[in-house]
Amino acid sequence: MLGSKRNNRQGKALNQSSRQTAGIPGETNEADTRSGHQPLPTASAGLTVFSSPMSRSLQNQAPPNPSVDTHFIVMNGMTAWAAFTCIATLLDLSCNQDSGFNICAPLDSLPPPIAPTLQQQIIPHQPYVDMLPWSSLRDRILNSQTTMNEAEFVMDMASDGLKVWGSMPWDPTGWEMKPELVRKWWFLMDDGIIRTTNFWRGQRGEEALVLAQS
Repeated sequence: MLGSKRNNRQGKALNQSSRQTAGIPGETNEADTRSGHQPLPTASAGLTVFSSPMSRSLQNQAPPNPSVDTHFIVMNGMTAWAAFTCIATLLDLSCNQDSGFNICAPLDSLPPPIAPTLQQQIIPHQPYVDMLPWSSLRDRILNSQTTMNEAEFVMDMASDGLKVWGSMPWDPTGWEMKPELVRKWWFLMDDGIIRTTNFWRGQRGEEALVLAQS
């Protein structure tokens, strides 16, 4: 019964975040069980290593992709929605919009990448901010609430703007941002986000993105 209530509450956090941000028109990886900690939940994804790679001809071949059989370690991806749901579960996220503070889990139980920053603890905000695995991005959003359209940002993320590789969605090194998202929201990005994105793009032989300051 308790589990059912918690799942309903987390679902509300995800859905209400999208609904409430949409009402702002035109506003300009695994736990060490030997240490006694409980294992962290993971979404269904896996890691496969191919020990006998086949040689590939460069002629008429598509660029390599981490999700297909290549000489790379293959990281199976998950949807951004599944990743955010997993993070919301870890955070025991609430949709208490009266306070603007949404994390109910004990802070010392959280993986470092999603532990709330000082700004998250003092600035009221929407639940979607807490689910982002980049502390720098969370803080930049909190510093830009009066100048950015949060509803538009949430929609861009939800519209296939993100890829997630691996089975630990709270690990920011497993996330890749699409070029369109980076170009539009460059002022929220930092070098670490771009470096990780370029790593995954490089596995497919794609050109690296450059963070343009304009």
